[in-house]
Amino acid sequence: MKAARATLDPKVDTRPCDTPRIADVLKEANAAQLVRGMRLNTETHTLLPKNVGNVLNCSSCHLNAGTVADGSPYVGVSAFFPSYAPRAGREITLEDRINGCFLRSMNGKPLAKDGDDMKAMVAYFDWMKRETKPEDKAEGRGVGKISQAIKPDTENGARVYAAQCAVCHGSNGEGIKDAAGAFVYPPLWGNQSFNIGAGMARTYTAAAFVKRNMPIGFHGGFPLGQGGLTDQEAVDVAEYFSHMPRPDFAPKVNDWPKDKKPADARY
Repeated sequence: MKAARATLDPKVDTRPCDTPRIADVLKEANAAQLVRGMRLNTETHTLLPKNVGNVLNCSSCHLNAGTVADGSPYVGVSAFFPSYAPRAGREITLEDRINGCFLRSMNGKPLAKDGDDMKAMVAYFDWMKRETKPEDKAEGRGVGKISQAIKPDTENGARVYAAQCAVCHGSNGEGIKDAAGAFVYPPLWGNQSFNIGAGMARTYTAAAFVKRNMPIGFHGGFPLGQGGLTDQEAVDVAEYFSHMPRPDFAPKVNDWPKDKKPADARY
């Protein structure tokens, strides 16, 4: 399944980010493991309550189970591990990277590296890798970039949040639940959101994600109708919500032991 359509509509993303059709996992010999890996991404806090300390899922940041360009997709990613991580100051494995998300974005506890759940997540990532090699460029990888020369205006960020974000994430960043009490849209701050050690707690990382992926349903673009904010608005609203109260991350003292700390780090 391609994450782009052959069309002249300027609202539609036509970049060559190609994602597999997730239903095709059922054709694989390890289909049950792959389905488990996919579900662990979309139902993380429900399936792994001992490891997730908030109400987020992997898919809160890795949109559509990791299939959206610039929405932290998994396509090709496992080909680039092991790799050097400046924040850790060492080479890390894919399992290390996954557990980093559990510790930071999930404000929780790491998975056992040799456990079935970790193996299922890695298998799902590897299935999404397909023919990607370490020297390749994976189109749409990460969340994109936004200029750090743009200076945030937090007051405008509050206005943008109220006008464009609160309808899904709540007026106080608390998220939105359905009638059964399950979260439809995740909280952006408070005790049930990511901690200050998460990448999304950094203004310009959050701004790049917001610029390309939020608000969802803003127009008719494919696949989620996302986008619509200017670069300035994205930086403003990212500064606003990323600096709201959220859990601390005690091991932050160990971050960037060798490399320069990013200017927008929360600590």
